[in-house]
Amino acid sequence: MAETRRTRESVEGQLLPEPQERSSLPLLEAAAHAAGVPGALSLARDLRRAGYFSKTLLGQWELVAELLAERLAPAADPVGTALRLARHPEPRVRFHAPGTISRLLAAQPREALRVLQGLAADPDPRVGEAMTAFGVRPNAEALGPEAVAALLPWSADAAAAVRRAAVEGTRPRGVWVRRLAWAVEAPARLVPLLERLRNDTELVVANAVGNSLNDISKDHPEFALDIAGQWLAQRRPGPWTAHSVRKGLRTLVKEGEPRALRLLGFRPLQVEARARLRNGTQAAPNSALHFELRLRNLGGSAAAHLVYEIETPGRLAGRPRRKRFHWGSLQLPARDTLAVRVRERIFDTRAAPLLDGPCRAGFFLNGQPVAEVRFELRRS
Repeated sequence: MAETRRTRESVEGQLLPEPQERSSLPLLEAAAHAAGVPGALSLARDLRRAGYFSKTLLGQWELVAELLAERLAPAADPVGTALRLARHPEPRVRFHAPGTISRLLAAQPREALRVLQGLAADPDPRVGEAMTAFGVRPNAEALGPEAVAALLPWSADAAAAVRRAAVEGTRPRGVWVRRLAWAVEAPARLVPLLERLRNDTELVVANAVGNSLNDISKDHPEFALDIAGQWLAQRRPGPWTAHSVRKGLRTLVKEGEPRALRLLGFRPLQVEARARLRNGTQAAPNSALHFELRLRNLGGSAAAHLVYEIETPGRLAGRPRRKRFHWGSLQLPARDTLAVRVRERIFDTRAAPLLDGPCRAGFFLNGQPVAEVRFELRRS
């Protein structure tokens, strides 16, 4: 009997705001002063007065960009001054440039994208996230579907970070941002951009393409499956095309969508399965659950994708909370038994603390339920 282990831990919650004792505001103030931002030496004071340290992390970022744009607006060359901040050696300073420039050029979204393209090659991942969320995104909202044509030059840029930003910034759902209404409603509008980059040679771009396709699948699953099928059927796929498709169909695979599973090569299985919670029959909130799943394959060697679902009591009777997780793919040996170990942490969240009561863990192979474990959640 073979055995395989993989740990998959989830951490609920949100990114923590910047605390006062580790604040980057003095650094930002000094950089703004050196760049020639009017009133730079009162930035930290005014941000504190505006409630900077009581806001969420996203709120802090937005407040900085808003105040910088307000200070720069009357300057002789506001965008040029913001560009000096964008060239600062410290990424925590450069991080604020995309949002500031987008605010300064809010009435000229095409010009904003032209200026931002020159900054989007920044190698720091934090600045890259700021570029997509606070640089590209607001201008894509302002331009509507015309944003795709405005971003096509980005898709031909020599820098992978620029190509990535074009796709990540126009994701229908995205991260830290509102949904992009025109892309959610009619994702076909994104196809020219995705087609340009579906065979890109860089993994970071392939990840962005997959993320966009996954966003599409949440509102238009059949359309996402059609695109994925076309990409897999092409004669000369890129080195990461299959990776983009797997990433793009991950939500549908987690839900057990049959067509998504077939596209990725996961077929019906002949399997007998038993699962147990190695902790016993009771678990506490904010602890790790250790499961063992024994799979007896009755057929030939086969590819399998394992998904599991944790069900805990909900606030309303008869309405438990359920959350599914990818464990990943594995190869089942022909007519043999495989033991799989799964570790998952369960957390209280501020909005939804865990409740005592009966729980269940269900295990799915290639979309089909194969085993479950029942246990109790009890606070010690």
